[in-house]
Amino acid sequence: MSVPEPLPSTGPAPRRAVSVLGDRVLVAPPGDAERRTKAGILIPATARSVDRKGIWGATVAVGPHVRHVTVGADVLYLPEDAIEVDVQGDAYLIVRERDVHAVGTSDAADTSTGLYL
Repeated sequence: MSVPEPLPSTGPAPRRAVSVLGDRVLVAPPGDAERRTKAGILIPATARSVDRKGIWGATVAVGPHVRHVTVGADVLYLPEDAIEVDVQGDAYLIVRERDVHAVGTSDAADTSTGLYL
């Protein structure tokens, strides 16, 4: 049995429109994955910490069944709960809405906790 030869490439891959499905949230991860401690020690992005530390990311798109997160809001999630995807050359994360632990908005009318970031 012979293996079919791949078709010749005629150029760059075609661009596709991306729609987020279900209760998923598409998040742009923070630009700088490296952290500094209060003492100034640099912790590289490749170092996995033992504790579970949440990170903030900006929401790019939401699925049709997402109720509490809007596009443009900052969300707090655990990195191990996210799926890394590459969309048209840019890195994003897909997180379930139930895995979002907090939503930060700049809306002054939202006074749910009185905490500010």
